[in-house]
Amino acid sequence: MKKSKKQNIIIVAIAVIIIGAIAGYNYSVEQTKQKGLKFGNELQQIQEEVKQLQTEFNSKITQWEEEDLSPQELSEYSENHIEKLQNVILKYDDLIPPKQFAPSVELFKLSTQAQLDSDKEFIEWIKTSDDSHNIRSDSLLQESFEYEMMALGEFNAAKSGLR
Repeated sequence: MKKSKKQNIIIVAIAVIIIGAIAGYNYSVEQTKQKGLKFGNELQQIQEEVKQLQTEFNSKITQWEEEDLSPQELSEYSENHIEKLQNVILKYDDLIPPKQFAPSVELFKLSTQAQLDSDKEFIEWIKTSDDSHNIRSDSLLQESFEYEMMALGEFNAAKSGLR
């Protein structure tokens, strides 16, 4: 009888350890999911902010092209736009991405930096009428697009577990 009581205690202890391990694992998985969700939401907010800033900037450029906005007004708006975009770029550094998403964050940041540099070149073209700035702006815009596509590819690969 003593042996059976000892065996029961061992079995119960093992069961408690297994249940505890399962609970701990599930908690860890849930915490990882929550961190991933938080990261995803923060990244999406940054991307939305970039999109909004670019939409507004492109609207001002259209107004300038239609002569509803003077070059001086566009220049003043542009300074504010550049400052806002620089502040958004800093937000990428504040993200704490899961390891597999780090490359995509870096590519999103490079895309936004190339966009900023393109906008600066475009503004310089407006100020100076030097076509080399417009050509450089177009080139940087293409670079930004390529980084964005690579970032999306990396992000989706990480999301689907391929990274």
